[in-house]
Amino acid sequence: MMRYTVTTHEYTQTHKWIYAAVLKRFKMKKILFAGLIALSSQFALAEAPANSTDPEFAKIEAMVKAKNLTGAYQALEKLAKQGNAQAIYNQGFMSELGQGTAQDSKKALAAYQEASNKGYPVATYRLAQIYMAGELGVTKDEKKGREYLEKASNAGLDEATVELAVLLFAENKDASNKLALQKLQPLINKNNYRAIHLKAIYDISNGFKTKNEAAVKVGLASIESLAKKGYIPALMAVGNLMTNGNIVPQNLPEARKIFAALAQDNVPQ
Repeated sequence: MMRYTVTTHEYTQTHKWIYAAVLKRFKMKKILFAGLIALSSQFALAEAPANSTDPEFAKIEAMVKAKNLTGAYQALEKLAKQGNAQAIYNQGFMSELGQGTAQDSKKALAAYQEASNKGYPVATYRLAQIYMAGELGVTKDEKKGREYLEKASNAGLDEATVELAVLLFAENKDASNKLALQKLQPLINKNNYRAIHLKAIYDISNGFKTKNEAAVKVGLASIESLAKKGYIPALMAVGNLMTNGNIVPQNLPEARKIFAALAQDNVPQ
């Protein structure tokens, strides 16, 4: 276990550093591509529901792995014409990236909206990202983005729920914090690493705010546990903590090892 000490001198500076770090780390910017979609040859297919038995998506995935992106797009088009929301979403994704078809932001946006209207939460979450960031030519609209985010969360999309919790924590209100924790708990019970990591960051941040050393220790223990399991954001956090040296003893050699290993795996930042 990493040792923990806190001093009054460290309190304000470290609290701000941790909270800024989590907001930056979980900022809604293309998280979907890293977390929800399985990448292959710079192309991604939205993950099918666990109970999906449609063999057509297996065929499409095989095309992607074989780098036959044009064939994959055409196969998706056939399914999309049958009203398959997952296929419509993936058509939008391919159109956004220009994979297997011409790059077309308007077409991508329309596909996301259609898939969302059909109840596909991944598409709804993508719309939330688009409006929160003002992507694909739309005017930035955080209110509309949040509405889509809440819709995706209510539909059971864990990634959307974590993002919603981030926004709630950012409001820095007791009621918002309580609601965020309520939303995270079911995910934590399912061993969702992102939810566990966000809760840990909250515990550390709030622990410093309330001068509750036990809460900080709980948060640090959670991050350390995730890091040992190879969870990249937790490894990044541990590396930063060891580099900063305010919360745990500074250990630059170990921090270098962590960052070197992450860089070798082409982890951004």
